[in-house]
Amino acid sequence: MIITDKFSRKLRDIRISVTDRCNFRCSYCMPKEIYDSNYKFFKKSEILSFEEIIRVTKILASFGVKKVRLTGGEPLLRKNIHLLVSELKKIKEIQDISMTSNGVLLSEKRAELLKDSGLNRITFSLDSLNDKRFQEISGSKYSSKDVLEGIANAKKAGFENIKINMVVKKNINDNDIIPMLEYFEGSGCIVRFIEFMDVGNVNLWDKRDVLILDDIIDIISKRYSIKSLQGNYKSEVAKRWSYAGGEFGIISSISKPFCGECSRVRLTAEGKLFTCLFASRSYDIKNLLRSSESDSSISNYLLDLWSERDDRYSETRMNQDDYKIIKKAEMSYIGG
Repeated sequence: MIITDKFSRKLRDIRISVTDRCNFRCSYCMPKEIYDSNYKFFKKSEILSFEEIIRVTKILASFGVKKVRLTGGEPLLRKNIHLLVSELKKIKEIQDISMTSNGVLLSEKRAELLKDSGLNRITFSLDSLNDKRFQEISGSKYSSKDVLEGIANAKKAGFENIKINMVVKKNINDNDIIPMLEYFEGSGCIVRFIEFMDVGNVNLWDKRDVLILDDIIDIISKRYSIKSLQGNYKSEVAKRWSYAGGEFGIISSISKPFCGECSRVRLTAEGKLFTCLFASRSYDIKNLLRSSESDSSISNYLLDLWSERDDRYSETRMNQDDYKIIKKAEMSYIGG
């Protein structure tokens, strides 16, 4: 069964946050001033079990979901995450399983386990190759070399089409754009630059901190000859270009939003479903999963939920003369 929302957008992807915990304290996601030693993360009993995740994924797969992305927090902090991948792989409708990680916990053994379990792709978060800036942004004692080692381990395990996500903030790490492209030139990895987004409220988002797509292209064009590429598929979030060393992309939800093709739902670690990255409202799936409700009943609930979906936050934000701060789910909670 193929279902569509109020703007005729099909449901094709689910992003699943498997934990709200992370070993980084990135300023744009989990600033250490808030997520300190006193912060209360979810107890084990409060987060969805693998069985519950599989159950809801099977139902959504019957509606047309074909792609699953595991996020966090840091998904590698979830014990035996490869076992979840193995079970997701058994769902016949699911064609692609990926993961977004900071990479520092990806040892050779874990990379091999994930590959053997059926994980198709890994996207790594890396905001600077300069260790001083890297540590300032990540709020951690790790170095960029720790992430690069994780990327190397993924390659050794046989992962291809590895993507490197770099969140760009004006006057913070915009000088790292060219070094990032130079480092990964000819590596087969695809660097993707992400406009600093107003997800949640704790990151103190200010439009003046955003380096938009046109500015990023201007910087890159001064160093490389680039050529625009067609998208791989209709709902792809990154716009693509080729350069001497391969390919890069830009995710421009601020300057050039892509709500019109959005095909994603997001499931948090505690079992709340969001129909938009910037949503202020969620739907409690965990209570349904832990009740006596049948799969058929849950299926009808999810069908109605998507059919009534009319989210297009990034587009409506662009049409506002004055940016209004609204309460939204935090990045670390919703899983990006």
